[in-house]
Amino acid sequence: MNEKLIQRIVAEVVRRLRALEGIAACEPVDPPVNLVTEERVKSALNRGGDAVYVTPNAIVTPLARDLIRQQKVRLVVATDDAVIQSQKSDGVAIGADHTGFESKKQIAQMLRDAGREVMDCGVHGPQETSYVDITKKVADAVTENNLMTGIVVDGNGMAAAIVANKAKGIRAVSCHDVTSAKFARAHVDANVLCLGVDIVGPTVAKEIIATWLSTPFEGGQYAVRVREIDAVARENQ
Repeated sequence: MNEKLIQRIVAEVVRRLRALEGIAACEPVDPPVNLVTEERVKSALNRGGDAVYVTPNAIVTPLARDLIRQQKVRLVVATDDAVIQSQKSDGVAIGADHTGFESKKQIAQMLRDAGREVMDCGVHGPQETSYVDITKKVADAVTENNLMTGIVVDGNGMAAAIVANKAKGIRAVSCHDVTSAKFARAHVDANVLCLGVDIVGPTVAKEIIATWLSTPFEGGQYAVRVREIDAVARENQ
């Protein structure tokens, strides 16, 4: 076995171990700037970002301000010695209908053990509950609170994904394995994960969530496609 192959194997093992510990990979960001131009904003958008990092007294040009307002870009203020935090909160909104209630409790505890802030959108008991209402609560929580992601658990995961995708700003997917979770985050920047307890067992669900939380959006050509998806959503509002 050659050295390069060994290095790749080791790197993948480390990534998976970090994922199972709930550690999210950090995406590189630009250093804070004193002048925010339209070109700077476009550069961030083209890479799939939604924020531009600025110094406390940064100047924003009129064209840049218009683009920021149109595309809902965030200006994140950082001093020279500050540690730049993630653009989005590490918090996770989670919800389930009655079929996913027990699984939701286990997932929520796993997230808390990993240091995540959990927003529990219900259901809070085993009584029969519509996945439609719960999914809407999770989707709204993600967008209104600028959370990293939301997780919905129901019988098959597909029904909740359909509901979540009706909400503005949501890209929801139903994942049944680690591979689908990885590509949903890396290539589509999906922000709501839907799991079905009738399809995914607890061990696989844990691996899917760990991969979901630790996989960054790759940006680049995928950012262009995501923006095209958002454009379709705006056209049909």
